Amino acid sequence: MDGRKEARGAMAAVLPGFLLASVLGAAALALRRFIPARLALPDVLLALLLGSLVINSPLGRWLGVGVHDRGRNRWGAGLNFVGKTVLRVSVVLMGLRIEAHLFESREIVAIALALVTALPTTYFVTHALAIPLRVPRRLADLVAAGTMICGASAVNAVAPVIGARRQEQGVALATIFLFSAVALVLFRVVAQAIGLTAHQGGLWSGLGVNDLASAVAVGAQMGPGGAEMAAVSKSARVLMLAPVLVFFSLSRGAEGARSELRRTIVGHIPGFVVGFLAFTLARAAGDSLFGAAPAWRGVLALDHQVVTFATVTVSAGIGLHLEVKGLLAAGARAVALGAVAATTMSALTLTILTFSSRGAVPGLLATCVASLAGSFALLQLARRARAFVAGAPGEVTRRRRAAAGLGAALTSSGAHHASPSGEYPAS
Repeated sequence: MDGRKEARGAMAAVLPGFLLASVLGAAALALRRFIPARLALPDVLLALLLGSLVINSPLGRWLGVGVHDRGRNRWGAGLNFVGKTVLRVSVVLMGLRIEAHLFESREIVAIALALVTALPTTYFVTHALAIPLRVPRRLADLVAAGTMICGASAVNAVAPVIGARRQEQGVALATIFLFSAVALVLFRVVAQAIGLTAHQGGLWSGLGVNDLASAVAVGAQMGPGGAEMAAVSKSARVLMLAPVLVFFSLSRGAEGARSELRRTIVGHIPGFVVGFLAFTLARAAGDSLFGAAPAWRGVLALDHQVVTFATVTVSAGIGLHLEVKGLLAAGARAVALGAVAATTMSALTLTILTFSSRGAVPGLLATCVASLAGSFALLQLARRARAFVAGAPGEVTRRRRAAAGLGAALTSSGAHHASPSGEYPAS
């Protein structure tokens, strides 16, 4: 009896936020029918715009849907449900929309090369810039991890491993989400300007956009099949979380962090990725065994409708988090660091995919080697310059001023306690 009451209570808590996002998603689908085809505005972008319009308008204040009060207002639980459960279910169901003939060996190789090259390059560049910006090493780790892997999930997974403070975690999350929002606006424009197909644009979305929800939403903007391709490449990227956690633990060498490692990895095993792969295999088996059967085609059609509605609902939920004053809350140095990290990840993956799609093997290999070697050299140069400057007269005073500056930035971003030092530590 108590279990039923708890279930009803949980459902009642989730319902308002879920219905709000669903209504905005349905409105976007309906509105899309009245927009001229020449404007080519995808329904996911419309849902995103509707959500952001609500959160930044008097309607949002009247509803009490503010992001800063999300933990206490009636919408928070439901919007959290949309951003996690609905999103993951939609990604799993996308597995049924992946057809084997959509992939060529060239695309698989491109995804692998993009991950092997872009992840370490982004890490090296982020830490190289953190030194002159005097951003704490832990904060640089969090920004790099969120950009390299999967946004907020990676930030939250890495934080206990490196012993990050809560204010550093909060600044990193705000920074990561800011550039996911930028991607929602810019990626489709860039993809069209370069001439990427919907599938290529989707693959780039999964490889270049910070968090899962935004990656799928951006992929859906690219056209038919874009969201599915984004789910494929993003799933491959999410699988890199475990080795990244191992790397951060070993590189920091803290006993407390190492004791957290096993629990952290186990707690972040991406079950939705396993489900996505299982449904992909089910699609291949179904097409092979009874591909033209009406019942099977009906299942696939139903899956398409459910995924479409789930995707616009998730996009509306993202929009309901795009409160302008919240996006501007991260400190200027963290924003600059996040901008370089996001640009490195997105530009490098786009370059690799473009060379691969054109069969330009020499350019592809040269890009990979130059990116890894150049970014590593840049980090070593920044570290040597820091060591040299550290001995200069007056450096202690400059360090204190830098620490005070970053402390003010953290406070403005919602942190209550500044970190001890605003600079990149010597170790």
